[in-house]
Amino acid sequence: MLRNKFQKELETLGQELIGMVALIERIIGESSLALTTQDKVLCEKVIAYKDDVNILKAEIESKALKIILMQQPVASDLRKISTALKMIIDLERIAGQARDICEIVLNLCEENYQISLEILPQMAELTRQMVYDCVNSFVKQDLDLATKTIETDDLIDSLFDKLKKKMIKLIKEKPSFADQAIYLLMVGKHLEKIGDHAENIAEWVIYSKTGKHKNIKII
Repeated sequence: MLRNKFQKELETLGQELIGMVALIERIIGESSLALTTQDKVLCEKVIAYKDDVNILKAEIESKALKIILMQQPVASDLRKISTALKMIIDLERIAGQARDICEIVLNLCEENYQISLEILPQMAELTRQMVYDCVNSFVKQDLDLATKTIETDDLIDSLFDKLKKKMIKLIKEKPSFADQAIYLLMVGKHLEKIGDHAENIAEWVIYSKTGKHKNIKII
């Protein structure tokens, strides 16, 4: 009976994580749309999501800590709960990176883009998928999906390298738009960091299943 109750509480925790990641996905998508459309209102909407993210983070933290205190989980279950606590930190930071993107976009809304933006939306979509996959891999305890998430980060890095080359070219050809190039490069860097956070979550998912984090056995 106690074990069944514990499993139900873990399932509830997983569902709350899914709810948080759904919001994070929306934030990434809307920040990307705000970039391409130069929409100030959408930028401000994304920035205002901060309170919603903080509320969800606090609720999941409270739930996880109550499970630890009330159920006294064994090592394998404790890994799952501690992984959830690690994940929400990265999810919060991902939301922060998306907000930072919108802060940058607010500086670009009054000027025409001097270069096509196809790389940045590609990066945003890949990071959105990574975030979804890494949390889904935790809920399903799917190591293959976690590994896929980690591998996807290489694609993000490759796209960022392409972006840097395009921005360098823009600065050389149109020096008066150097500020725009730097702003867009900063957007790319924030997206790259989102990928890094998603990769970090996937590493913790592997730990929750195996007890190993980056080839170091913990518990």
